[in-house]
Amino acid sequence: MNHRSQPIYRLDGIEIDTSRACLKRDGQEQHLRQKTFNVLVYLLEQRQRLVTKNELIENFWAETAVTDNALEQCLAEIRKVLGDDSRHPRFIKTVPRAGYRFIGMVEEVAPEQTLSEEPQHRPGTSRAAEKSVKDIPSAETALASPKPFRWIARRSVVIWSAVILVAVFAFTFYLIRGRSSASPVSLTLRQDAGQRPVAVMFFDNQSGSADLDWLREGLADMLITDLSRSKNLSVLSRQQLHVLLDRIGHNESEKIRLDEALDVAQKSQAKILIMGAFARLGEQIRIDAQLHDARDGQLLAAERLVVNEPAQILTQVDLLSLKLASHLGAPSDQEANAGLTSVMTNNLEAYRYYSLGVEKAQAVRSPEAIALLQKAVALDSEFAMAYARLGYVYAVTWDHQDEGKPYLEKAFQLSGRLTEKDKLYITGWYAIANRDYPSAIRSFREIVAHFPLEVEAYRRLSQLLRGEEQFDEAIELLKQGLVIDSGAKDLYNALGGAYSDAGRHDEAITMFQRYVDLGPQEPNAHDSLASGYQWAGRYEEAIQEYQRALMLKPDFEVAIVHLGNAYFQLGLYREAVEQYRRYISLAPSDLERSRGFNCIAQVQQRIGKLVEAERTAKQAINSVRPDEADLARIFMITLEKGDLATAGKLEGKIESVYAQYSVRGSRSSQRPLLYLRGSFDLKNGRSAEAIENFKEALKHTPQTWNIDAYEDCLANVYLELGRLDEAITEYERILKLNPNYPLVHYHLAEAYERKGQPDRARSEYQRFLQVWKDADADIPEVVVARKALAGEPAR
Repeated sequence: MNHRSQPIYRLDGIEIDTSRACLKRDGQEQHLRQKTFNVLVYLLEQRQRLVTKNELIENFWAETAVTDNALEQCLAEIRKVLGDDSRHPRFIKTVPRAGYRFIGMVEEVAPEQTLSEEPQHRPGTSRAAEKSVKDIPSAETALASPKPFRWIARRSVVIWSAVILVAVFAFTFYLIRGRSSASPVSLTLRQDAGQRPVAVMFFDNQSGSADLDWLREGLADMLITDLSRSKNLSVLSRQQLHVLLDRIGHNESEKIRLDEALDVAQKSQAKILIMGAFARLGEQIRIDAQLHDARDGQLLAAERLVVNEPAQILTQVDLLSLKLASHLGAPSDQEANAGLTSVMTNNLEAYRYYSLGVEKAQAVRSPEAIALLQKAVALDSEFAMAYARLGYVYAVTWDHQDEGKPYLEKAFQLSGRLTEKDKLYITGWYAIANRDYPSAIRSFREIVAHFPLEVEAYRRLSQLLRGEEQFDEAIELLKQGLVIDSGAKDLYNALGGAYSDAGRHDEAITMFQRYVDLGPQEPNAHDSLASGYQWAGRYEEAIQEYQRALMLKPDFEVAIVHLGNAYFQLGLYREAVEQYRRYISLAPSDLERSRGFNCIAQVQQRIGKLVEAERTAKQAINSVRPDEADLARIFMITLEKGDLATAGKLEGKIESVYAQYSVRGSRSSQRPLLYLRGSFDLKNGRSAEAIENFKEALKHTPQTWNIDAYEDCLANVYLELGRLDEAITEYERILKLNPNYPLVHYHLAEAYERKGQPDRARSEYQRFLQVWKDADADIPEVVVARKALAGEPAR
């Protein structure tokens, strides 16, 4: 027998008792699922080294069909109970694409009493897990118990048997349901007769030149594109390769070793490996490629090419592909010879600008993306996909549909240089440019069905579904995309947005944090995380993240306007206006300038400066073409002035203009339009119609990125109409969604005052001033609240 005690681990106010599977933090016992506790103990036991993702999955999910998301959720639970932060870890450090390491200071102590005989520890199973199983009484032990306890023992056996049966049933149901609904994509290559399964690894940059580092994946992409055209080859895609490298714990910044490549081949069932490297030799670039037998790594063939200048790489890689294909026994037919230069471009510099432009577009840095893509088409006037991406940036990610359509049409004219997949993408983008969202959804559904590894299609389809307010399907679709590529930053960003739309703040913030982890130097990642905090009412954290985004890119106008909105929602009106003016000065188009002026006008209207607000709102209209003008602010100012006739004329124009709005290539929420209708009804004395419009508005997605989400529209009208109990109920609903929603505590105080409940009113005034502790002192609501708490007449 192995006489071994199960230790107690202590770390910074936390005690982990492995013998009792118990974790206490500051003396309070914390709940953790058994498997999660076992993973934590395993990380503690192995704290002297890095623990790979694959090791954890094999040890704790070996018999379960599971994705990396299950492991990430497990680690998120551990961090939460330890009070840890993945971005600034004290205990568990994530090593990207490799695994995890326990970095906290740990004191290991022996328990007061040890077990005299303990079964030998099984590799891959934590001692806590073994203890939890060992403590279940066997049937023989139970029946041999003294008579007074025999009934309890027998009942224990029955209970544990029932628990196990239920667990087995639930697990089986989960597997069946999960496999049928999630439809995980296979990571193995087809084994059809007549097709050789091939895996192309990312190349090794031996040049030491950072400016050539993009060729690591770029060369592999080129070979995959070329070789995939042969009917005699089945080639592992880039997305599949990313996922498999992540599964084996490969560090993406390092060279792929032969043993890692063989591991990928085994998991993908590839029979041939293509590995390679490149190096700069003065002005020349040397590219080496080797074919290896995937069974034992034996070198089968090698090819080398030397190009005199980078511009020759594309045409030379096509020739390299033909040579490799001949070694693989693939026929040199016309289709196989239709290489990269025939479908993309034969200009390497154009291809480089194209690749960088796509990267900027994904990071929502539209002006930079457009500038790079314009350089690509200037170098190659027949670069079809560069034109298509220009149309995509304008029409889809930037909502400048009219500017985007000509570029998409130009790409159609060059359709001879497009693959079938590319044609489907452009069809979907063109449908978005025409605001034909059902057709766009059909196009992207077709891409997902026929090209299930196209991660970008999952993201775009999910965005369209969010616009149709089909949140559950959008979320599930993004989860499927993450099964394909667990390191896809865009998918985490989109999933965070979908959770925010659905009001699931904790899940949204977790996804946005994952986005930041994967792209810590990406300003948009910090902007997204900030928006998640902001909608949850965590304004201080939101402001910190917006500021981090602006430290990385001081002229990132998206974060600037969002920071202004956060200041506005905290009553920091002067600072908000300062940010909006900065936004206007940096705005890359008239549409953005219009948004900045409208935000300033809303601040001015909020503090009662209607003349200034109207003047500013007219500046917004003058800054854009009349058919694109946002008349909503003029409409609301006109209503407040009591000019109902002018407001009535504006209402029809607003409806027609609003029908043209979209948000990042999807249908815009109807909430703002219904809010305007309700406001018009209210001013015209049609309170019943106003209430119905406000109720309908709240059924639609809140525009959390906007200056005002109108979440309190129904509560405010109840308060105005004196329906105090209904107002209080509605305000309390909002506080469950966002405990610091702007002015809700203030309006609750008003409601309680009018109900003759001064103590509750006073409590709400105090909470209001706590939330708006830094607000401008001369804001009317702040003045009233302070007078009320001082015992002075409020008005």
